[in-house]
Amino acid sequence: MNNKMETNKRELVTFLLVAFAVPYLMGIPLGICQAAGKDTSLFANAQMFYPAAGVMLAFLLARRPNIPVRFYILHILITAVCLVMSLLSAFVELPDGQWLLAVNLVIIVGSVLAWVLLLTDKKEKREAYGLRWHEKFLKAMGICALFLVLKTITVFISVAMSGAEAWNEYLAYWQSYVPWINFLMLIPNFFLCFLPFFGEEYGWRYYLTPVLQQRFGKRKGVLLLGVVWGLWHLPLNLFFYSPETSLQSIAAQIIVCITLGIFFTYGYELCGRNIWVPVLLHYLNNNMIIVWNGTADISNQVYAWADVGISAVLYGLLFLPFLASKVFKANQAQK
Repeated sequence: MNNKMETNKRELVTFLLVAFAVPYLMGIPLGICQAAGKDTSLFANAQMFYPAAGVMLAFLLARRPNIPVRFYILHILITAVCLVMSLLSAFVELPDGQWLLAVNLVIIVGSVLAWVLLLTDKKEKREAYGLRWHEKFLKAMGICALFLVLKTITVFISVAMSGAEAWNEYLAYWQSYVPWINFLMLIPNFFLCFLPFFGEEYGWRYYLTPVLQQRFGKRKGVLLLGVVWGLWHLPLNLFFYSPETSLQSIAAQIIVCITLGIFFTYGYELCGRNIWVPVLLHYLNNNMIIVWNGTADISNQVYAWADVGISAVLYGLLFLPFLASKVFKANQAQK
């Protein structure tokens, strides 16, 4: 028993070092890039890989049995490549957009190879390490559809609060073909770039949430995970999302991570702890921006404290109620 507890402690330390220490250290070259006016989105892409890489490295070092080694090693290698390319982008000049193009190609190639390795591995390995799709497809699609409805409500209310002119322009945007074409493109795009979203969710939902829930309980554990997840974004809040209004960005980030963390965990648990449900939800949350806003650029935003308050109210009203779900009851047994 003591040996098992010590192993789990070592695994947790390894996870924390990779998932948290690495992105915080990477905040130094990220800040250098931001100060120099360079594209910092490479760092955001690379950071998404770190949580899963931490889990995988911890399991490999612990020599756990029946590990899907090929998939794990591929993910760790892609993580390392993205990290190195991010570092190089801070000091090596390339024409505009070339670094980002190179990273995107790495993600596409890595995602395709990952599918091949996953689908050709034994079901027992995928099942043992939370990688198998459970037989609840319709329920999973229902969760994704519900999420899209709830998020779209927040977007439309936020636009409506901006005034009549903004509202009329936004309605005109939705009457064009642009958002609908962008939405359809998200379907094939998922299979070509799922790896970063898996990178976060395998760390947060599969690994860290159960660790916190076992220590603090179902509800407190998922709330604490939201705070931790929000603070994990700190380097990006300071040097990518909103350098000019970083305090507001950090506050909004924590609010969003707490509330979305509840819903992502709700979907994960409701669908039989199917990791692909929060992966899909995370993908939709990040990529539907181009549908909702008509642009994929989320850098250098300016937030007012009023924006933070609106986010707290909207996300709180729409997502906090899921904390009352039976999946967060204390007597729900851990599998």
